[in-house]
Amino acid sequence: MSTIIFLLMVVAETSIYTLILIVMKHRSIGLDKIRYLQLSELGSKFNMSFSSHEVLGNKIMGLDGINKKLLILEQTNDQSHSYIIDLDEAKAITVKKIYSSIKAGELKKRRIEEFLKTIQLQFEFGNGKEDIVLPFYESEIDNSYDLPRLERKIKNWQMVLSKMTGIKNKKTIREKRQLQMAD
Repeated sequence: MSTIIFLLMVVAETSIYTLILIVMKHRSIGLDKIRYLQLSELGSKFNMSFSSHEVLGNKIMGLDGINKKLLILEQTNDQSHSYIIDLDEAKAITVKKIYSSIKAGELKKRRIEEFLKTIQLQFEFGNGKEDIVLPFYESEIDNSYDLPRLERKIKNWQMVLSKMTGIKNKKTIREKRQLQMAD
């Protein structure tokens, strides 16, 4: 009899955890839809039409591929703040990884990913304009299990935006040269 009660408790507990995860996922999807609607409304005010968008923590960004502009909408403490990046003004779009300090011998005990603080998409401008950084991963906010997915996303965005603007990715050029030398 106690075995059956134990099994029922395990099934009930598992069901409760699953239900909580489902509710949290639906809530997250609902918030993403609300943010996308806000981004879409703001984009309409600036005569922008988005070909793609991305949700990044408390930010959502929309890409207007025709006008080569990126609209970022950030939500903090019930306040919204937005800005537009004109991709034609960008001189370089790079992926930047920032690590915490690593003491001698620590890499023998821990993986390099454990020291990673943030991964950012950095927009550099040559006209005296200040660089803009968009964090895709922040160790204090994001789960480390999401790191591979977020790394793929940022590399994809960097490649797409660089191609749109005609900015040459130095790594890609170097890899092409190495491939040509190997042939």
